Amino acid sequence: MAMTSASVPAEAVPQPGRWAMAVRGFLCQNVSVGCAFGGFGVAVGEIKAKYAVSMGLASMGLALAVLTMGLVSPLVARMIGHFGLRRTMLTGLMLSGLGYVALAFAPNIYVVLAAFGLLIGIGIAMFGPFPASVLASNWFQPNAGGALGFVNMPVMVALVPLLGVALIKSQGLPTFFLALAGIHVLLVPVVLGVIDAPPGMAAGGDAQGHGAESATSARAILTRPVFWAVVVGAGCLSAAGIVGISHIVAFATERGLPDADAALLLSIMGAASIIGSLLAGIIANRIGSANTLALIGALIAGGWAVLYATSFYPLLLMATLVLGACGAGVFPAVNMLGAQIFGVSALARVIGLFTLCTLPMNFLLPPAAGVLRDHSVNYNPVIVAIIAMAAAIMALFLIVARAVGSRRAAPESASA
Repeated sequence: MAMTSASVPAEAVPQPGRWAMAVRGFLCQNVSVGCAFGGFGVAVGEIKAKYAVSMGLASMGLALAVLTMGLVSPLVARMIGHFGLRRTMLTGLMLSGLGYVALAFAPNIYVVLAAFGLLIGIGIAMFGPFPASVLASNWFQPNAGGALGFVNMPVMVALVPLLGVALIKSQGLPTFFLALAGIHVLLVPVVLGVIDAPPGMAAGGDAQGHGAESATSARAILTRPVFWAVVVGAGCLSAAGIVGISHIVAFATERGLPDADAALLLSIMGAASIIGSLLAGIIANRIGSANTLALIGALIAGGWAVLYATSFYPLLLMATLVLGACGAGVFPAVNMLGAQIFGVSALARVIGLFTLCTLPMNFLLPPAAGVLRDHSVNYNPVIVAIIAMAAAIMALFLIVARAVGSRRAAPESASA
């Protein structure tokens, strides 16, 4: 009897250029996230000054981009299924690039906000970390951890601000935004070379993945308790990473550290995210994705415990390094776990729903930490809450790991 494509091991199928696909995913992820997040950090002050608005209004741009990214993710998953990764990513690349052109010539702050929310945010969802991770998962089954970690390394988040400072200072803000649009143009040939999956391994469609609508419906995913366990657990871990980025400088200055030392902690956290994504993927290949998320929970609890217990700067640096790496490791591990539980064919839909369902946590928990700090005398209650949450999530993912392992073992014993 002929084997189905789902039953063919990855090693038995020719996989020409799979690392070329990983590099394409890496470049797309970095351009999308690096231009938006790295670029916004150095541009927000200039936006405030140019349009004579409050910092709160000026900083709404990136928040709107993040909001639309989450809201449209399920729709992007359907686009990937219907039209394939290449067309979806190319459309997103064009939308995002047009967003930066609009920013360069925006006559008022409302056009700026619209460009971030309606063009850049939707564009990132269509060609950024989500589809790039699906691409890596398709090409590197059954052990996609290392590739997912590589694809999600946020190198350009660190490089774009350097470009921005120099360009804004010498040429002005519009030139900087046009340069970001130009980077998008350079990426077009890269995206045109995207192939959804190795020959013969695309789920439910041809080798390009067209018509590869997942057999697993959104309802089937949403009615699985394990999906909501992953949403709550990984969503809280991701939000804890955002809390760290948002509050580490204020926490450090509260502890009496000089401004330069506090800023260095933030830089260390950002640098650690580059290697954290890769390490999480490699570790997930060895111990499993659910166990990796449990480990991330334990390390987050331990890292914040160190921050709570000491003001010794070398220990603070080490703890911050761990926290930065853990924050970046959540998404690759979630991708692997989604493919393991629901199958590679359903991964785009799973991650789309996951992104939408975790949006409230990513939006609410970081400001909630600020509110808790405002009502307390220091950050100690915030840290205690994070430690307790991370420890509970560690236990949750250990249970998930056992449940997923049991489900996998049952068919194997039945077929023996």
